[in-house]
Amino acid sequence: MQKSTLLFILLCFLGVMTACISVETIKEEKWQDNSPNFTTENGEMFGKEESIGIIGSKTITENGQKWMWHFWGTEGISYKEWEVKAFKQGEEGAINPVTFKDEQLIPRGDVINGHARSAVLFPSSGIWKLEVYIDGEYFDEIIVEINQE
Repeated sequence: MQKSTLLFILLCFLGVMTACISVETIKEEKWQDNSPNFTTENGEMFGKEESIGIIGSKTITENGQKWMWHFWGTEGISYKEWEVKAFKQGEEGAINPVTFKDEQLIPRGDVINGHARSAVLFPSSGIWKLEVYIDGEYFDEIIVEINQE
């Protein structure tokens, strides 16, 4: 009986320690801007080529910035609703940086399965992780260094 109790306590302790290590790993994650500029037939973009491309500037004024989003993927994302969750490095919680957007993704040409206009506004400069959800499901993410003017 004592051995099983001791084993149970040991397993609980290991579970708690593992959870603490996972949380620390997330907080210490090193973020780098992984959204280089690239050129497509639709113009100069930044983002992740053949996944997420944004036409616009990473410098955001106090009035916001217009961004045109482009998504590669499958035809299944066309005409779906989309949203963005933004997380600032070193801070907890997410914001929605999109202040205006086309509600549905419209295909553009033969390879871009969805594009939409938007306006974005960030509360401060820094490194931001932008997670994109299409029809409520995670699509992809990019990390962007935002300069707030």
